[in-house]
Amino acid sequence: MRIAYVALHLEKKYLLSGVGRKIQTQLHIWNELNHKARLFLLSPDIVDFPDTELFQFGSPSKIPIFKKILKEYDRSKKLLQLIEQVKIFHPDLIYLRYGLFTIPLQKLFDIAPVILEINSNDIQEYKSRGWLYYIINCFSHHLIFSNVRGIIPISYEIGQLDSISRYKVPVHPIPNGIDLRQIFELPAPNNIKPILAFVGAAGLSWHGVEKLIPFAQQYPDLQIEVVGYNADEMNFKIPSNIHFWGFIPHQKINQVLSKVDVVIGTLALYRKHMNEDSTLKIREALAFGIPVVIGHRDADISGKQFSFVLEIPNTEDNVEKYATEIRNFAYHMMGKRVDRNLIAPLIDQSLKEKKRLEFFAQIIGKRDQ
Repeated sequence: MRIAYVALHLEKKYLLSGVGRKIQTQLHIWNELNHKARLFLLSPDIVDFPDTELFQFGSPSKIPIFKKILKEYDRSKKLLQLIEQVKIFHPDLIYLRYGLFTIPLQKLFDIAPVILEINSNDIQEYKSRGWLYYIINCFSHHLIFSNVRGIIPISYEIGQLDSISRYKVPVHPIPNGIDLRQIFELPAPNNIKPILAFVGAAGLSWHGVEKLIPFAQQYPDLQIEVVGYNADEMNFKIPSNIHFWGFIPHQKINQVLSKVDVVIGTLALYRKHMNEDSTLKIREALAFGIPVVIGHRDADISGKQFSFVLEIPNTEDNVEKYATEIRNFAYHMMGKRVDRNLIAPLIDQSLKEKKRLEFFAQIIGKRDQ
């Protein structure tokens, strides 16, 4: 198959994080399995990606209102160029990562069958960003979902949303995975006291990272490393046992993780009106062999009763109520690592991409019938 992977708007901070590595791994595995895959990327930033056609958009104006208008105009113009290059690529199938509509996105659906990847409850997520984004997304949502030939959500819960199921197209949930060939297990550190870590990206309220500050104050014997956020973004007095790294390169993140006993995942998923996810940072931690705390249901891991996973409720007071359990778990996990033989069949991206390609083939087969 010739597969055009289209991403409508990804900023550099996401392209250099787990999202970017996920996309690169997908392309690599598809090509490795004798398909021809290429990424067509619409972005406000320049990022060096292999097998990629990059279409950067921006605005020359410094005046906020004109900057926004001209930026959106340029985004539309660059999307038209992207669509023309997708035509030249002559794909059998287009894999579209969901994003906000801009003219002339509708032309994309005339080229080849489109399969959509959806990573969240988009209706609620954009609603939380303000009325303008909500209105634009409602239009985007209907235009995109009414024209796709298949949908791949990253959790079972997303696939069951009324806003998705009402379109009566095949839905095939595939939770996120990690290419285990690219990640080596880290030896357990020999810490005197537990070190915990949280890896995220600033500006995402559903991470719930602010909950870690009173937790650190409550237990000064714990050390907490927070990556992706700066201390000045927190509206709290920062205790000395919590360290904010800000945005740092992937290799530096790995150095931080090599010293930790436990990784903490997303703590406020309910803010997106979601209860289930398949977060990349948790999968990467498990691939490294690091035990994890998860604050919601995980599409692959929940219900398995692993000793190296502590699952707490998806509620506003989850860290406050389960603070003692988290602290005890951190002490219990000191010097221990995850058994990869147990976790690999659940999170291995190679296995997940084979399932994805099988779904692609089914959709193309339906088109040919």
